[in-house]
Amino acid sequence: MPNRSLSTEGTLIVFIILATGLVVPIIPFLGTEIGITLTLFSGLTFYLFLFFLGRSFQSGQLYEEIKISSKKIEVIHKDKNKKKLTWEGNPYWTKVIMKDNSDKVENYLTLSERGRHIELGAFLSPDERVDLKNDIQNALAKAKLS
Repeated sequence: MPNRSLSTEGTLIVFIILATGLVVPIIPFLGTEIGITLTLFSGLTFYLFLFFLGRSFQSGQLYEEIKISSKKIEVIHKDKNKKKLTWEGNPYWTKVIMKDNSDKVENYLTLSERGRHIELGAFLSPDERVDLKNDIQNALAKAKLS
């Protein structure tokens, strides 16, 4: 799952603080031209905050699930408002590849099996992709032994 810097409660607190901080300074100027101008700019600021907050929460609907057994490895990728995409491979032939200095991202992580590739963890931090690589390699090693 994507990183979340704030919990739902934390987001609500930021929302309340921002709304209060945008409304309170306008109160003395209500009914004046300055008040109208301040209201327009505060409203625009608040709208942009809500817009980008909504975009952030939509990205939270993205996930990848990796299932590894002795017979197959399966990656299920779900984007917001899209159907699930599935990639399957044989654990014996599947290789975990990490490019430290990729053009796309730092620690670019892919699975490869017989010429087919899939990117993993694009929404993770570089350190989390390293941890994911290690976890997948360990699980693949166990699957090959069983």
